[in-house]
Amino acid sequence: MKYTAEGLRDTLLSMIEEMGNHPERYAKNPGKDFTRRRSLTLPALMKLILTMDEKSVWKGLLGYFGNEIDTPSAGAFVQQRKKLLPRAFSELFHRFTDALDAPKRFRGYRLLAVDGTSLKSTSYPEDADAYRPGTERQHGWNLYHINALYDLENGIYTDALVQKEHTKNEDAALCEMAGRSAIPEPVILLADRGYEAYNSFARLEQRGWKYLIRLKDRNRTYAYGITMPDQPEFDFPVRVTLGRLTVRQLERRGIPVPEAYCRLPNQVPFDDLEPGSAGFYLFSARIVRLLLHDGSTETLITNLDPDQFPPDVLRSLYARRWGIETSFRQLKYTVGMVHLHSKRPELILQEIMSAFIIFNFAQAAAWGVDTTRGKSKYNRRVNFSDAVYFCCRVLRGVLFDVIRFLERNLLPCRPDRSYPRPVVAGNRISPVYVPAR
Repeated sequence: MKYTAEGLRDTLLSMIEEMGNHPERYAKNPGKDFTRRRSLTLPALMKLILTMDEKSVWKGLLGYFGNEIDTPSAGAFVQQRKKLLPRAFSELFHRFTDALDAPKRFRGYRLLAVDGTSLKSTSYPEDADAYRPGTERQHGWNLYHINALYDLENGIYTDALVQKEHTKNEDAALCEMAGRSAIPEPVILLADRGYEAYNSFARLEQRGWKYLIRLKDRNRTYAYGITMPDQPEFDFPVRVTLGRLTVRQLERRGIPVPEAYCRLPNQVPFDDLEPGSAGFYLFSARIVRLLLHDGSTETLITNLDPDQFPPDVLRSLYARRWGIETSFRQLKYTVGMVHLHSKRPELILQEIMSAFIIFNFAQAAAWGVDTTRGKSKYNRRVNFSDAVYFCCRVLRGVLFDVIRFLERNLLPCRPDRSYPRPVVAGNRISPVYVPAR
């Protein structure tokens, strides 16, 4: 479905106004906060946070209120922000995203990728779960881990979950996001090596999702009850019976030991088998090793049908997972998530979720752009930086034809162009990454 920036703006603002009619649901102190008549009402506060850029809070307030002499102060803005629960923006993100009719599919599937990225904030030692003290020559900082589900075909995030550095758990985050997903269509999930876990596999299968996940395969000769062949490429099925008891404990209880039995230690999370349980869980999948163009190999585990998805298809399919990595770069630098305006955890969560909303808003507005217009030897794509800039102007009340402006400045797609991935130490940010918000 094609959307206009003005239509998306009306949809988003109507949701915010509806939330403003029930401020007690999103206030830290229901019945007290957001009850008096103020310039910074709940809807005005949420609009301001959505469109905040890298400038200071005071300059953002001046822009929003048109440089009026009675513009609320930065202190008043911060006091109002503290009254607002972070779940207000989380709920707005899910409502807005669920309202988008994502048009593209991959062989009838929604193609999702899951991954995580870190976000550093100013030192706030009171939050021990996120705080890192640094060294003698280094100030401390707080670190947040952002888990996200990303639609690779349509370029939008379908879910996000923020964890703190010392309590992060990517497997648990994946299970939670998959469990609460409102996507009705069949799904293929792509994931990197950190998401290999029996509990994740089971949750995805019970959700009805297909998955393609890379295994940790360095010097690995044994996996899932079988010895892995010493070959550059292979594709074979695995079938394992999982249980909590040891073989000796099963024999003592008179329980027959299943073929290809694998014991899960009690400290390994697995929701379908309680610690000490005598039950079993049958797990089956495919393990596929692929030879890449540079001579290296990748080992994948999947529950996709081998006839519909042979190894050559899996190779090109898994390569598309890189789309979530580039989306994180756009989210953090083009949208400007790294430019935080607070150090308190609850206020940082507001800004993180607002960045996800702006990202999806800009991507949905770009769906209506005709990228085939004009003559070019390359396929072309929308300049996402322009999309973010124009959409934020529309959200601030400047209405114009965003589609025509985006079609004037399309960028060429060069899929065969690649560069070595640089390793950069410290906090230096390239001048190329100028926020467009």
